[in-house]
Amino acid sequence: MHKERIKKLQALVAEIKCDAYLVEDPVNLFYLTGIELSAGRYVVTADDAKLYVDGRYIELCRDIPAFPIENASLKEYNVIAFNKESTTYSRYERFEGKTIPVRDLVAELRMIKDAAELNLLREAASLGSRGYDYIRGLLKEGISEVEVAIELDIFWKRQGGKAVAFEPIIAFGANSSMPHYRPRDRKLKNGDIVLLDIGVTRGNYHSDMTRVEFFGEPSPELQNIYEIVRKAQQEALKLCKPGTLIGDLDAAARDYISQEGYSEEFCHSLGHGIGIEVHEAPTLRNKEPFKDKKLQAGMVITIEPGIYLPGKGGVRLEDTVAITSNGHENFTNRPIWAY
Repeated sequence: MHKERIKKLQALVAEIKCDAYLVEDPVNLFYLTGIELSAGRYVVTADDAKLYVDGRYIELCRDIPAFPIENASLKEYNVIAFNKESTTYSRYERFEGKTIPVRDLVAELRMIKDAAELNLLREAASLGSRGYDYIRGLLKEGISEVEVAIELDIFWKRQGGKAVAFEPIIAFGANSSMPHYRPRDRKLKNGDIVLLDIGVTRGNYHSDMTRVEFFGEPSPELQNIYEIVRKAQQEALKLCKPGTLIGDLDAAARDYISQEGYSEEFCHSLGHGIGIEVHEAPTLRNKEPFKDKKLQAGMVITIEPGIYLPGKGGVRLEDTVAITSNGHENFTNRPIWAY
C-alpha cells in the first residue's frame, strides 16, 4: 500500500524541474510510511526514495528500505523542491543548496482515498455516529455543555476510539450561533436549540458530523432556518458525484440559502476533505484554488451548510460522504429530521 503511494508521488516529482522532493511534515510522513514520526525526512526522486530518521526511530523504521540513522544531507542534490504550504521560513533558511517551493504533492495524493483508507473512514464515521446516539440520550434539562463533551470522550474511548478528532462543539441555545464555539457550563433548558458537531479518530482516520436537536418546542424562526439548511444540504448532496466542479457544489447550497435571504449568515465553506486530518484538501468553496477542481471517485468530503443568527441560535447540518464511481456513499448514516 505505502509502496504504491511512493510510486504515485514519484510520478508527480518527475513532472517538476527538480532533483528531489523533500517531505518533512509528520502527517505526510505517516501517509507514506504508516509510522507516526515526530521528525524525519523522506527524500523522493523520480526513481528512488529514502527515509532518513534519527536513533529514536531506528527500530520502528527497520522494515523501510534505505533509511540511515543520521539526518539527511541534501548536498548530493542540485535542486531540492519542498512543500511551501508547511515549511517555515526559519526551516527554509537552513536548507543546503538550491531549493524551490512547490505545492504540497502528498496532499494531492491524500485527496483520493484507497480502499483501506475508505474502510477506516467508515469505521470512524460509524463510531462517531454511535457517539451521537449516545449523547442524544444524555440531553436532559440541567446537564451542561461541558458534561456532555466529557461523557462523549469517555464513551468513545471505551468503544475503541483513539481520541476526539477535534474539541467537540456542544452548544445550547444562543451559543449555537457561534460556528466554532467551545463547550462551557451553560445548562440545557426547555426550548433550547442544541447543536452537536462531533468527531472521533479511529486508526488515525477521522469522522466529522453535525446534527441539531430541539429540546422542546422550537421557535418558528429557528425551525425555519433548520428547514432551509436541510434543503440546502440536499441540493449539494445531489451533486456529490464524479465530474461535479467544487465551485458548483458550493454554489448549489449557497445559492439556495441566499435566495431564502440568509446569504450573510452562511459564513464558512460548504465543507472540506477529511482523512488523516479532520480538515484536508479540498476546501469546498466557489473560490480558488479548488473551485474548478472536479470531484473524483475516492474523495471523502463533508457537506455542512449553516445559518447563524447572533443572540438567537444557529443551525449546521453535516454529513461525511465518499464520492463513488456513480454517486456517493454517506458514511454518517444518521437521519436528518424534518421539522
